[in-house]
Amino acid sequence: GQRVRSVGDVFRMGLTIDSIRENHVVEFIEARRIAWTPSEVGQRPPGHLWRWELEPLDDDRTRVTHTYDWSRLTDEKRLSRARATTSEMLRASMDRLADLAEGH
Repeated sequence: GQRVRSVGDVFRMGLTIDSIRENHVVEFIEARRIAWTPSEVGQRPPGHLWRWELEPLDDDRTRVTHTYDWSRLTDEKRLSRARATTSEMLRASMDRLADLAEGH
C-alpha cells in the first residue's frame, strides 16, 4: 500500500531478520529510476544507497540496472554486511523482479 511519488518520500520494508527499515527516497523518476538510503526506524541513514534503473528497449524488453553503493557508509557495524553483499545477491534480486514482471 505504500506509493512513492517523489524524492523525500519514505517507505518501510521488512527485512528477513525481523526488523523494519525506513527507506528515504533520494532519486525518483516515475517508471525509470528509484534510489533510497535505508535507516533504522527514526534514525538518520548511515550512508548506503540502493538504486534500480529501468531503460525500455522495446515493447517487450527493459534493461534493468541494480546498484548497491556503500562507499559513504559511516556505521562501522554495517561494513562487514555491506562487503558481503555480492553481485550474485544483486542478480538474484533482479531475477526475482523478472519472475514477477513475467508472471511466473
